[in-house]
Amino acid sequence: MATVWGNELIHRLLAGRCELCEERVGLQVHHIRKLADLDKPGRPERPSWIRLMAMRKRKTLVVCQTCHQDIRAGRATTSPRT
Repeated sequence: MATVWGNELIHRLLAGRCELCEERVGLQVHHIRKLADLDKPGRPERPSWIRLMAMRKRKTLVVCQTCHQDIRAGRATTSPRT
C-alpha cells in the first residue's frame, strides 16, 4: 500500500516531465538522504534544484537524465518552473 507521500511521487512521475527543464523523456528520480543535507555550510549560493527541493520540503525530484547528470556532477541546471 502506497503512503500519501508515495502517492505524491507517483503523481509527479505520471506527469511525465522533468521538474527542472520540462523534458519528457529519460525521467529519473533524484533523491537525497535528508532535507538537512540541502543546507550544507560553506556553499556560496544554492543551486536552483536545491532551492526547489527545500521550498517543496521534498527529498525527491523528478528530473530528466541530463538534469540528473548535471546535479550529480555539481553543474548548473535549468531554473525550475514553479
